[in-house]
Amino acid sequence: MAKEERKKDVGVSKLDSLPITTVVGNDMSFKGDIHGDGIVRIDGKVEGNISSKQGIILGEKADVEGFLESDNIIIFGHIKGSVKSKELILKTTGSVQGDIVSDFLEVEMGSKYDGTLKIGQREVYNDGKQSKVKGATEQQEAGRTK
Repeated sequence: MAKEERKKDVGVSKLDSLPITTVVGNDMSFKGDIHGDGIVRIDGKVEGNISSKQGIILGEKADVEGFLESDNIIIFGHIKGSVKSKELILKTTGSVQGDIVSDFLEVEMGSKYDGTLKIGQREVYNDGKQSKVKGATEQQEAGRTK
C-alpha cells in the first residue's frame, strides 16, 4: 500500500487536493504575522512571518519579506527570508533570498535561490553518524584493552 501512495504522490503536491482557506489578493498589502492550520495563498505583498500547518502557496505576484513555515510550500513568487517545510516546490517564476530547510525539495529550471540549503532530517543523520563514530571508538578502545 505504501508503494501505491508513493505512485499517487509523484509529481503532485499534497496542496493540489485541499481547499485554500485564506487568500491575500494581489491588490493587498499586509503587515504582520499570519498563523493558521489551513492553506494560505499569498498573491500580494506581506511584511511578516507566515506559518500554516497544511500549506502555503505564494502566487506569481507574491512578494513576502519574512519567514515561511509549513508542511507544504509552493513558491511561484518572491520571498526574502527563510523557509522551513517538509515539502517545498520552487516553481520557474519563484525566487528565494534566504535559507531553506526542507525534507523534500523540488526546483524547476529558471527559479532563483540565494542562501543556504539543508535537506532531510539533520538530527537523524547526525545521530546516525555520531553512533557510528561512537561504535568505532568503542571497538578501538576494546581492541586496546585486550
